[in-house]
Amino acid sequence: MRASDLLGARVVASDGRDIGVVTELQCTSDGPKKRGTMPAPRLNALIVAPRGLGAALGYRQRDQRGPWLLRVVMRRLHRHDRVVPWDDVDGIGDGVVRLRTGVDAG
Repeated sequence: MRASDLLGARVVASDGRDIGVVTELQCTSDGPKKRGTMPAPRLNALIVAPRGLGAALGYRQRDQRGPWLLRVVMRRLHRHDRVVPWDDVDGIGDGVVRLRTGVDAG
């Protein structure tokens, strides 16, 4: 699987409710080592936003610089972003990420 398969995908709860769109991937460098000493990245979680506007521009990060008004507006738009652990993902297909049954889709 590639990052491009996940970024921009819709996220739906097990009951079909729309949760949002994947705007970022959280990874750690503790995967298996390949061709050298650096461990491979391993996907930990998906950052899911009700809307994707602004996330691709990096305005979700707290230390982002830029026009102050745009920073304030984008942070407000993304205040309901949530972290979905990778273990809570049930399946991926056709641009949709489905969450496991019993996962709080808040």
